[in-house]
Amino acid sequence: MTIVATVVFAFFLLVLQSTFANIVAWDLFVPNAAIIIVLFMGLHDHDLGRGAIVSFAIGYMMDSFAGSPIGLYTFVSVALFLISKVAAWRLFLQGWIFEIILGFFLVLLAGVVVLMIRALFDQDFGSLLSHLKIVGLRALSTSWVTPLVFRAMREIELYSSGRRKGY
Repeated sequence: MTIVATVVFAFFLLVLQSTFANIVAWDLFVPNAAIIIVLFMGLHDHDLGRGAIVSFAIGYMMDSFAGSPIGLYTFVSVALFLISKVAAWRLFLQGWIFEIILGFFLVLLAGVVVLMIRALFDQDFGSLLSHLKIVGLRALSTSWVTPLVFRAMREIELYSSGRRKGY
């Protein structure tokens, strides 16, 4: 049940994100909240196999929504899950400030990886610096949404596990 709820929540966030990008004139500041779900799964006690599969599904949905080559965000999502899993083993900090800081740096890292992969395949190294500014602004806006998505994921886990019953 948690897997289905997580994928449905990611789909909802992707719909919300794409709608927000069409409404707002400054799409540079549109947060990528679906990638925060992957970060949450890596930082919390999720099974490695299950988390990789859900990260794969979220990345595939991100590829579909973004219109990017299939596999780009899929690869980055699974890699981000594994990196955040290692960070969870090394770091034992909690709180919303830590979530914002770690969310910023890992989303920035994911954006840089996407840019590097695109630059390798498109052979367009000239626009890399202008796109890096966009990645930085999106990482900043995503980091401010991180505590909200983490809280929603905690609620999904509580409802899925049966520890919290009904409305």
